[in-house]
Amino acid sequence: MATARRETPDDEVAANDPSAESAGGGAEAETPVPKRRGRPPRAAVTPAPETAPIAPADVAPAEPELTRPRGRPLKTPRKTAPTANAPAQAAAEGADAPRRRGRPRKAAAPAVANPALAAAGDTPPVRRRAGGAAAASRPVRDRLTVEAIVAVDAPRDFRLHPRDRTVAYTAEAGGARQLFTLALRGGYPFQITASEKAISDPQWSPDGRRLAYVRDVAIWIVDADGSRQVEVTAHPAGNTTPRWSPDGRRLAFVSRRRGWAQIWVVDAPIPRRGRPAAAPRAPEPRPVTAAGLDVETYEWAPNGERIAVVAQRGDDRETSQIVLVDLGDGREEVVAGDRSWDTSIQWLPDGAMLHVSDADGWFQVIRRPTDGGAGVALTAGQREHGEPSATFGFVPLPSPDGTRFTCPEFRDGFVDLLVGAIAAEPAKRGRGRPPRNARPATPAMQPVQPWDGVWRSIGWLADGAWIAAVGESETRPQDLWLLPVPDVAAEGARPRQVTFSLPAVVAAPLSTGRATPGERFGFRARDGLWVEGTVWRPSAATGRRGGERVPAIIYPHGGPTSQSLRSWAPFKQLLVREGFAFLDVVFRGSTGYGRAFRHANHDEWGHGDVFDVIDAARWALEQPWCDGRLAVYGGSYGGYLTLCALVEEPSLWRAAVDLYGDSEIAESYRHGDRVGRLDLHRMMGSPDDPARAELYRRGSPVYRAERIEAPLLILHGRKDRRVVPLMSERMVEALEIEGKHHEVHWYDDEGHGWERRENRRDAFNRILAFLKRHVLDERPAG
Repeated sequence: MATARRETPDDEVAANDPSAESAGGGAEAETPVPKRRGRPPRAAVTPAPETAPIAPADVAPAEPELTRPRGRPLKTPRKTAPTANAPAQAAAEGADAPRRRGRPRKAAAPAVANPALAAAGDTPPVRRRAGGAAAASRPVRDRLTVEAIVAVDAPRDFRLHPRDRTVAYTAEAGGARQLFTLALRGGYPFQITASEKAISDPQWSPDGRRLAYVRDVAIWIVDADGSRQVEVTAHPAGNTTPRWSPDGRRLAFVSRRRGWAQIWVVDAPIPRRGRPAAAPRAPEPRPVTAAGLDVETYEWAPNGERIAVVAQRGDDRETSQIVLVDLGDGREEVVAGDRSWDTSIQWLPDGAMLHVSDADGWFQVIRRPTDGGAGVALTAGQREHGEPSATFGFVPLPSPDGTRFTCPEFRDGFVDLLVGAIAAEPAKRGRGRPPRNARPATPAMQPVQPWDGVWRSIGWLADGAWIAAVGESETRPQDLWLLPVPDVAAEGARPRQVTFSLPAVVAAPLSTGRATPGERFGFRARDGLWVEGTVWRPSAATGRRGGERVPAIIYPHGGPTSQSLRSWAPFKQLLVREGFAFLDVVFRGSTGYGRAFRHANHDEWGHGDVFDVIDAARWALEQPWCDGRLAVYGGSYGGYLTLCALVEEPSLWRAAVDLYGDSEIAESYRHGDRVGRLDLHRMMGSPDDPARAELYRRGSPVYRAERIEAPLLILHGRKDRRVVPLMSERMVEALEIEGKHHEVHWYDDEGHGWERRENRRDAFNRILAFLKRHVLDERPAG
């Protein structure tokens, strides 16, 4: 059971591509093409990267060697006339015969694949002699492998320098995530840290000279050149979320050292010249929020005298409040969220505040004035412009001068990056009755992203003409971009990519024409609720006469307060290339569709939401491209819904994969971590309430394991605190009692999701092999 405060793990979608392995099990070597002098042929295309090595049976028998006429050989011997299929054979084998100097003849160009077919990722038929076997089914450069996918580790935690000179980020190096900086104008990354423990959440000091970051259970500070690294504070309970005060003299952070997620403040170590003290006295942090209240996020006020805190106060778990805490006397003032979910705080230079609220049923950006008066909505309409967990990048960011702001807009699985103007004060209305359909207080928002994907803003450049943003899509991992602001940036300014994390061997098979694009679909659930999703299907499964029919995999996302975004997930492309259709389902309880949809799974865990998953499967069965074979697969809450789908509609599925999903939600309530328990309590109440006991039992698939028919694969980490290992242990015990076919594998060093590369690789291989065995009926080798 994941929560709204945790992003879906990257490894929930994972697989392997056995087609990348050669018949002998090793990597295939390509024959180098000799470099030739002179001008190349007009239509010559190097065939080696386009075509896979051909099997020995496909190679035509050698032509009989021609005898040379009698007499002295010519100084420049004439070349043997090529056979009729020699160009095709040369293209298939990936090598060309060397040509003579000078301009080539028009007919000398080797036969190559049809460019249109090559662009689409298809392999043209190979001409064979009688009795020859079929050629390899896929070009070398049109393949994805599990090794390649696992090796793609994009930079994270981008933080823009206060004077926009450089950007700090974390990336894997030496087996752990390290801290790097990179000049925005280009150059080579500069590695700052070297640690066996992962680095996260870097934060620039206001003067841009130092960086604070989290390493293990401690907060550290280091100069931007890597010198004077010092531990600020450490505690076995952990410390997270460091934030500098506006004057750079203090650091705030969140710690559970007193049993609650409280904000603590500590004096930042100041580098001093001269001889260091013989016994330096470490600064002592002090709490600034009271015990009994868990802080979600926070931000310093511009004057450094107050901190705005997001937290849930009281017994109403359907609301989230914004509280101003005075650092001098500790006084608290609730400024938003009495009847709504308010989050994502950002301060304006004049002391006003931007935040996100679902007061009108959809997350909108609100400007709240300095005097504490009513807020003004800067966005409108039935579109979400934020999300409940205030994930970094999905919050509104004001420009340096406070006249503009950026915010996300969620639509159809994409996240657009919008820019709009900030009105200083609400416009005064004239006399008379107010209009029925009032116009927005600000001009229309403008999207600034160069292509459709999932975009997150991380900051503005000092001149307010450019936005630093992270973009990713179905075929691109996340990278940093600089995006020009319309009407502010110079005329003709174009988006510029700063980092490049996609290896060429992965980019080739995911290029335009080779990657399978997602398509949106929707249907009416059995109770009339409109449910949407995205489907990817093989290119041959057209749904028209003569097209192939393929099995389908139904994928419910984690959360449940989350959604399936069309972000970097190459496993979907792997599954499609293996002959599956893949369906993301945005079931009730997901974000992105308003508060009513987000609350539609309350008291309905394992019931209303799993019926959406089942109805999505039935929608797939009605499509002309589906052959009737179905599998269900998911992680965290998606793994829980996988188990629920197996017991609710046993005969519908051919196979299922559950990654660290719940099986008995009352036990999960009692054994899981606090964050997960509060999330479950908000949607289902307490299992100790007699009125809710039946709802909890109805939503616990372990009690109906007898109904399961499909083979089931279960993967779980032994260190999982969100969904404790007991959940899978209970399910495995029930499956063994009932004699159900299942496989289970434990990862001793993993928590809620896979962090280690070797474990991701192992899980990917297990998942794909299981699906191919039980859905495609492919027997394992050997």
